[in-house]
Amino acid sequence: MLDVFEHFCFIDFMKYMSCLTSIFAIIILMFFEACTPSENIDEIYNQLNDNQAKVIYKIDGKEFYTSQSIFSGEVNVSDQLLSVTLADQFQNQTIISFGGDKWYSPLPSKKEIFADNQVNAGVKMGKLVDREKMVGEGYMMSEGSVTLIEFSKDKIVLKIYGKVGKYSDFQQPSEYYNVEGTVVCRKPLFRLANITEKDLFSGLKTSTR
Repeated sequence: MLDVFEHFCFIDFMKYMSCLTSIFAIIILMFFEACTPSENIDEIYNQLNDNQAKVIYKIDGKEFYTSQSIFSGEVNVSDQLLSVTLADQFQNQTIISFGGDKWYSPLPSKKEIFADNQVNAGVKMGKLVDREKMVGEGYMMSEGSVTLIEFSKDKIVLKIYGKVGKYSDFQQPSEYYNVEGTVVCRKPLFRLANITEKDLFSGLKTSTR
């Protein structure tokens, strides 16, 4: 009788330990998910030279640009719009727009993307898939959001989530894909219009939300 009792106690103990292990694994996973993004951004930034950028887009989980791609370009800024135009050494390009009154404050600042309003926010991405024939592949975000995480003379960080469709000047996309992205710029080239550098950077605030 005692052996049976000990047997069931052992089974209960193993179930308890299994439950604890699962909870511990979930906690560890949540910890890494919380820590990894900022650590990755810092690591990416430290590997860049001045006026270089890293663009990481994943479409349905697959990276759009190769890990070797290093972008450069310019950041056009006005009191109503931020436009980041970047190209890499393989002639791949992306354009990110981010607009509205006081778009630069407070940070982080999030703008929704609508297919019929690319001024509020918009993302276009393109790459060459056949260099000899100059055949390209391009996408444009149709819905989702662009979040300006960091913005200074030294560093710009953008996060992108939503859906994209294949871009064409002649027809609407027939299929949409999930997209997420991170853009990190180090000491980019700025071009200012209708706003001074002092007004732009002195007006920056960090959200307390």
